[in-house]
Amino acid sequence: MVSSGISEVVGATILLVIAVALSLLIFGYFYGYIESLGYSLANALTHSCEFTIMSIAFNASVSSIGSISIAIYNYGNTPCEISSIYILNESTIYQITTTSNCITNPIIRLNPEQVAILNYTNLNILYETNYEVKVVSCDGFTAEGELGQ
Repeated sequence: MVSSGISEVVGATILLVIAVALSLLIFGYFYGYIESLGYSLANALTHSCEFTIMSIAFNASVSSIGSISIAIYNYGNTPCEISSIYILNESTIYQITTTSNCITNPIIRLNPEQVAILNYTNLNILYETNYEVKVVSCDGFTAEGELGQ
């Protein structure tokens, strides 16, 4: 009796290669979704702070920024304690305010769905272009916005 075809080992190897290739194709297609789902799940489990800078307004003379107002919004599901605020560009960092003890004395505590406006005067920051405002929470979450946004 003469049998024609491929051996069982070659057939199993081909099926294995096809299964791995299809798995990689499906993983590649859903990778972005899985990654964002992982971040959302990690944030839900760790209850990290999430906020954004809604707007930034400043009062400037010809040579310096005298005052600034920053509106921030907590879009997360846990309170956010703000620890520091900076104005920075490519070469300079101006520390507007910071707290020495974030647990007992944060700059501000934002509850979920709360908006707060932070006002700072008497700054005397050299007026240049391309400044960014950076707000940092006690757990390390940061939000950035362009000055005059």
